Amino acid sequence: MTSLPQAGGSARGWPLALALALAAVGAAAIPILPAGPDVYVHLLWTQQAMRCLGEGALPVWLPDLNAGFGSPGVRLYSPLGPFLAGVLGLLLGGAGQGMRALAVLAAGGPLVALWRRSRWRGAAEWALIVASPLAVYSLFWRSAWSEYYAIPLLWWLLDRAVAGEVRAARDGTALALLWLTHAPTAAMTVLVATVALAARRDRRTTVRAALAGTAAAGFTAWHWLPLLSEMRLVGNREALVGGIYEAARNVLAAPAPADASANTWLAWCGVALLGAAVAGSWWRDQVPRFAVLVTCVLLASPLATSLWRMPTPLAYLQFPWRLLLPAAVVAAGAAPLARGGRAAASAALLVAPLALFAPQPLAPDPGLGRRASWEELGWAVQGAFEGSPWVVDAAQNRPEAFAHLGVNLDRFGHGRVLLSGAGDWSIERWRVLDREVVLDLPEPARVELRVLDYPFWEVTLDGAAVAGPNRGGVIGADVPGGTHELRVRWAGNPLSRVGWAVATLTVAVLVLFAFARRRRV
Repeated sequence: MTSLPQAGGSARGWPLALALALAAVGAAAIPILPAGPDVYVHLLWTQQAMRCLGEGALPVWLPDLNAGFGSPGVRLYSPLGPFLAGVLGLLLGGAGQGMRALAVLAAGGPLVALWRRSRWRGAAEWALIVASPLAVYSLFWRSAWSEYYAIPLLWWLLDRAVAGEVRAARDGTALALLWLTHAPTAAMTVLVATVALAARRDRRTTVRAALAGTAAAGFTAWHWLPLLSEMRLVGNREALVGGIYEAARNVLAAPAPADASANTWLAWCGVALLGAAVAGSWWRDQVPRFAVLVTCVLLASPLATSLWRMPTPLAYLQFPWRLLLPAAVVAAGAAPLARGGRAAASAALLVAPLALFAPQPLAPDPGLGRRASWEELGWAVQGAFEGSPWVVDAAQNRPEAFAHLGVNLDRFGHGRVLLSGAGDWSIERWRVLDREVVLDLPEPARVELRVLDYPFWEVTLDGAAVAGPNRGGVIGADVPGGTHELRVRWAGNPLSRVGWAVATLTVAVLVLFAFARRRRV
């Protein structure tokens, strides 16, 4: 295993970093996107992150999705990818620009570290990561943008596990960031790193890895604690593991796969990975990498079908062939280290499936700016990707109130406020997380706002909390006659505050530990 860069060599990475930044800006200027099935929601999530950040709010509620009634959105997903793409989108002028720039930074991120570490051999490893059929498939077939953004963190953590150079605080932070970027990839990383550490038989490194995992869980408690509690509100499990997402239907060479042509091609990717390992004789001097690769391919194969049918957390990976991505990242580091001509043979086999790859067609970037209304978003994405003009969120993010969307679209039309009787109203405030309406009613009326019913909205009338459940899938209140102020404000899941306390405690413990260790030295 090659060593980490020595002190004093950091300046060598600056030209590459600058070139990478320029490439990201250049990619942002190219107005096209891969038209894979997942691009629709990733583009909308990014635009909504831009909308929220532009108002100074975190994207804990996406206000324009579901025909302007809103969605809990990325709070039920890993939020870091849309957040970072949204920040770049604000800087570069649009959601598509932000996504393309972040994808370039993700693709090139490992290059800076690898070039500093071992120059041309590092460059060869980076090329095999970027040209990996699995990375190309992720972006140019499925358009799973957050999965693609996660590749640098995936590479870093597996590289450190294979090398046996795990550090609790550093790699715990990296694992936390990976969870916030793409939770399924984080779960695969833990599984794959466990295999690598077992192959090394290094007890001390295993203990450090366990501490890193504990630190990561503490850092991200503010995300996964409310996530676990809110999954029951949106039918998350059924949406994630049913139908075409049933894991047993997506093992390599499954008898009834969700996508037969893609499944066949992915099976050849698995064969190519094993062929590269055989050609390079990795079982001789690269045992941890070889163990990881074989384990991943076996788990993705029909031999593991019964395992995927068991009611375990593995089912949430949905696609067993996802495990080929960490296998390919690990293999990219193994091929350049093979002896003699075996390195070239291994590398050629790793990228050979690209010869059979048929990418999705490219589509024009619909140009989603942060100020676009839900109507503008809907027609733009439908024109570019044939998505829903009602900009509905992904199935796993739809609460029970979503079932009333069609009826409420008919009732509200394009309006924001609906009265059951006579009266006047005016909007005092209509921000992402805070809406206030002034009412003048001649008689009592039911007042409803264009806000999807979700438990963490706080409703007050003239400053007093309004008790009782909402009806019909939207937030509202029964208001007596007269002049009143109705306010709807996002209060948030109380478990988020518990999670933040856990995260703060985790940071404090690590800081105290580092301070005590420095004093001992």
